[in-house]
Order: sequence, then C-alpha cells, then structure tokens
Amino acid sequence: MRFQNNSFQRLLHGALTCRRMFQMPSHLISIAALLLAAAPAGAAWVLPSGTAADLGGGTVSMGCADILNGGTLALGAGGALTAARDVSTQAGALLALGDGRVELAGQWIPSGQVTASGGQVLRTASPGCPVAGQAGPVPLGNGAGAPVAVPTLDGWALAALSLLLAGIGRRTLSTQ
Repeated sequence: MRFQNNSFQRLLHGALTCRRMFQMPSHLISIAALLLAAAPAGAAWVLPSGTAADLGGGTVSMGCADILNGGTLALGAGGALTAARDVSTQAGALLALGDGRVELAGQWIPSGQVTASGGQVLRTASPGCPVAGQAGPVPLGNGAGAPVAVPTLDGWALAALSLLLAGIGRRTLSTQ
C-alpha cells in the first residue's frame, strides 16, 4: 500500500519500530497511530490591530477555537460568542459586549478595554471543549491581564503516554 502523505509513512514506520521494541500487539500500535494522526489542530479567530468586527446581535459558535482580539470586536444587542476556548483582548484593543455574552471554556485575558452594559463573560463547557478552571461568571478585568495557567496535554504526548502504559501493562501481564 502506498500513501501520498510522507508524515503518515514516518508515523507508521515509527509505530512498527515501537511494536518490535516492546513486542506489542499490532492493534495497540494501530490505536496509538490513530491517536497521533488525530492530534487536535489549533484554530483561532484573529482580529489584527486596526480591524473591526460587529456581530450585530448575532451568535457565533467558535467550536472550541480561540479568539485573539487586537482590534475592535462588538457583539451588539443580544449578541453572543459561544463555545470559545481562550479569549484574549490585547492591549489597545476593544471588546464591546453591550448586553451580549461571551462563553469560554479556558482562559480569559482582558489586556485591552472591555465594555459591557449588562453583558457578561461565562466560563462553561461546550462539546469537545471541557472547562479549564472554575465554571461560572468571569470578572471583566479591563486591563488586568493576569492569565491563569491551564495545564494541557498535546495529542502527541497523549499517544506517547498511551504507548508507554501499554508497554508497561504488557510487561506486567507477562511477569504474572
């Protein structure tokens, strides 16, 4: 079988080499290869300095992507940004909530100006985006800019850990 993707060939070759080193069943190697191939990709909505976006009261579901606001972002009356991971308003930028809401699962970094007339920021889970930190209302901050570190585990690290644990489990079973 020939693959057009060189990185997949290297991944498969590395997985087969691991199989020989640890004498692991091929189904475990297949699972590890799938985990590596399905590593999550990062996505973000980036508004560079000097740009503006206005939701006009609409709702945008971010699908667990980040929002990096360097310009002006206005939600409008009843507008909402939902299912975001990390939301950052950079120094010199403006996030105008109005009476809208921002729902995020991760970090809230308000280094720029955030205005609200009844609007709010909520930390809540969304599909594929678990809460990192305490759920509920988040203080607006307005330039506080002190992000809270949220530990994460990359897809490749998870796959490597899976391989290691599978190898340890196999050795433990074979010594019993």
